[in-house]
Amino acid sequence: ENKRPKKEKKKKEKTKKEKPRKETENIKKSSKKDNVKKVKQKKKKSVFKIILIIMFILCIIGLLGIGAFFGYIIYTAPEFTEQNLYNKEATFLYDIDGEEFAKIGTEIRQKVKYEDLSESLIDAIIAAEDSRFFQHSGVDLPRFIKASISQVLGKGGGGASTLTMQDSKNSFTSTEDEGIKGIIRKFSDIYISVFKIETHYTKEQIIEFYVNSNYLGGGAHGVEQASLNYFGKSAKDLN
Repeated sequence: ENKRPKKEKKKKEKTKKEKPRKETENIKKSSKKDNVKKVKQKKKKSVFKIILIIMFILCIIGLLGIGAFFGYIIYTAPEFTEQNLYNKEATFLYDIDGEEFAKIGTEIRQKVKYEDLSESLIDAIIAAEDSRFFQHSGVDLPRFIKASISQVLGKGGGGASTLTMQDSKNSFTSTEDEGIKGIIRKFSDIYISVFKIETHYTKEQIIEFYVNSNYLGGGAHGVEQASLNYFGKSAKDLN
């Protein structure tokens, strides 16, 4: 009988000793888990910071690249002058009675004023070439974006040039459409159209530039000469 309580006492003492051991082990395990979590969180934060820094650097490089590109466009863009639109005009020869009997030169052209164009001709040009001509300021942005997306997708995408941009392209830049040269040419046309033409000339003058500068076949430059060649009448009489 006396032996039993002693054994029970020993068991109780053992359980008492085991309890704090288990508690310390549990504390150690939980602290290890917390440390692992903290380390993982720190790693995540450091990775996130690195990604942010890389993105920030790339944004700065991108902005610098865009700035350099537009700086190049502005620096290399030719100066738009009305005189340079018609730098190869024809020479008219007259007889002793003042009658014209010949035209010589590389570009046979007779210039025409806006007020001397028929309404039918003006409406036809606007409808075919630039339907929002009187609304935009040199660039038809929705049309330009649509054409750019079509080009990226390989579906063509021509026809983004406004009448103003065509004035620039036909006489001052080039007709290059492919590669980096094509991109530079297009943005040069945009810059010239918005800042050199639309800000200094009226819409009526821009239409004058367009109808007088284009080559229309048969040796005729401009609508007046083409009208005389093809229809035997002045551009003001076209219907």
